[in-house]
Amino acid sequence: MKRIIATALCLIMIASLTLTSCSSPKSETVFAYGDVSVDENMFYYLLSLMKTEMLEQYSGATTDVPALWMQSLGNDVTFDDYAYAQCQVNICTMIFYADYALQHGGELTKEQKQAIKKQADGIVEKFGSKAALNKYLETYAINYDMLCDYYELKTLCDIGRSIAYGEGGEMAIPYEDMWTYYRNNFVTVKHIAIGTEFAGTDEDGNYLYYTEEQKEAKQLLIDTILTALENGEDFDKYVEYSEDGFKNTYPNGYTITKGVLDSSMEGYENLAFSLAEGEWDTFELEGTSVFIVKRVPLLETDFLNCVSTIANKLIEADMAQTIVENINSFTKNQDILNRYSMSIMPVIN
Repeated sequence: MKRIIATALCLIMIASLTLTSCSSPKSETVFAYGDVSVDENMFYYLLSLMKTEMLEQYSGATTDVPALWMQSLGNDVTFDDYAYAQCQVNICTMIFYADYALQHGGELTKEQKQAIKKQADGIVEKFGSKAALNKYLETYAINYDMLCDYYELKTLCDIGRSIAYGEGGEMAIPYEDMWTYYRNNFVTVKHIAIGTEFAGTDEDGNYLYYTEEQKEAKQLLIDTILTALENGEDFDKYVEYSEDGFKNTYPNGYTITKGVLDSSMEGYENLAFSLAEGEWDTFELEGTSVFIVKRVPLLETDFLNCVSTIANKLIEADMAQTIVENINSFTKNQDILNRYSMSIMPVIN
């Protein structure tokens, strides 16, 4: 099961900031690291928010699906157990990097604070009044002031991440690590795509199908190309026959990684990764077209285009590892942690 990415609205509090007082007293601390802490109210909201996100991600539902949380992952571990543990890791990650910002001179600018207030007030406008918003948020154990606290914290956490992993940062990802990741997780391919079913669409958008005679001609073309390649002829000589204009769009090849293609092209993706450089094979897309795919050397120009994506993936992995290495430095309230599970949380609507 893929790793759950921390939700963008991990509402937690930072003890060291001077924030507007809340209408209800601060509840007990659940997690703390350095000058940053998360109290039980924010912990409750975070669980609800993450539950809502997970429901959509794993089942497409907007209401609770009790069976999801009961699903066994083996060794007496349920999906609820996994999700709840991941939520705690996500909270610790937020706390750690918010504190990192504070310890390395990170602070909010006047402009950032103004933007935060504008964002929170925009939500008030949608509800008609602050009282109406607070009434809604009450169900999830927070209020308008806590919402403002969150936006300040989120911005501060982003600053901490930037300081740690930005150019010159002590956690910055080395260029060599990014290149290694690219080499191990990306492939460059060329292909020849020949349609076998559809000739296009008419002016009303209806499919136009090949006649039997046209289908035979298409299959003959495919067989001719395959025979030529099997006899050792140059793959590039036949790329011009690709009906998707591959040769003009990607003259040097097309670079992909796992999960970037449409789900219907999973077989294409798997084939590309199974090939050694210089090898080719065929992939048929649901009887509608045939792709003759060849793996070619990785393109350095494509690596430069992927650097940002690769850096983010490596940063996420490093952040997770950093929390594992520092987990014993966090203060936690086990009594409160024992009270909760994902299955008992409300879904945000």
